[in-house]
Amino acid sequence: MPKPKVVLNSFSLSPMSSLSLRKATIVPIDEHATIITQNADSLLSQAVAAGAGIDTLERLMALRKEMLAEEAKKAFNIAMAAFQAECPVIKKTKEVKTNAGKVAYKYAPIESAVIQVKELIQKHGFRYSTTMELNEGRVKAFCRVVHTLGHEEVSEMEVPLGNKTDIMSQSQVVAAASTFAKRYAFLNAFGIMTGDEDNDTADQRGDAPVVPPKKVTAPKKPEPKAKAKPSVTQVLEFLTKCKTAEGLNTTFDTAMKHAWDNADKEAIEECRMNVLEKISKSS
Repeated sequence: MPKPKVVLNSFSLSPMSSLSLRKATIVPIDEHATIITQNADSLLSQAVAAGAGIDTLERLMALRKEMLAEEAKKAFNIAMAAFQAECPVIKKTKEVKTNAGKVAYKYAPIESAVIQVKELIQKHGFRYSTTMELNEGRVKAFCRVVHTLGHEEVSEMEVPLGNKTDIMSQSQVVAAASTFAKRYAFLNAFGIMTGDEDNDTADQRGDAPVVPPKKVTAPKKPEPKAKAKPSVTQVLEFLTKCKTAEGLNTTFDTAMKHAWDNADKEAIEECRMNVLEKISKSS
């Protein structure tokens, strides 16, 4: 007698499979992935044994993938909650002093934060990596956190680049902004709190805050003194030395900007006409 074909609508989970799925929600996290995988694999085995078609197997494969992803995310959240419950408030150990030697503020360098929490990160099944991205005038840091079961989340932090100063090159400005962005991407990724408010955000100088250089006021340039009025003799001498009509007219116009009495004006005008006549004849 030929074996009947099995389609998706006629395929169902056995009572034992449903029971196993319900039990999977109450086992410890370290056993969760194994049980869920076994349940998903069991569904596939039952489908193959029942002679399920390709479409049915593909849908079961997709269902298996969704089940594993959902459980991985759930395990990530549970582990992160446990991590944050044990995570201490990060101590700020870096001091920034004023020119007078007084402590202006403190902040937590990224290496200090990592030292204080790295054992807890490993304990709860996490690993992380950081990457950077430079855009025009801005730097963005990414902290990628991955849990043992495969679920991952990414924290981003973007800050503008500062301007280079007399004591910071452009490369140092980029490095400082990168460190600042990386620190906050890491802290935000794990929900880590610091002891009090970070004050180094004002200049976004990362782990190497820089005191801005003192402003130097350039001395005011003295206003140019008005040119002294030439004598009539000097003006006449300037006019007689002109070789072109254009130069003659420029010299005449400049001279006439000064105040002259009528006699001087007539003398300057007469000289201009005589020189202009000589220039015309020579050309």
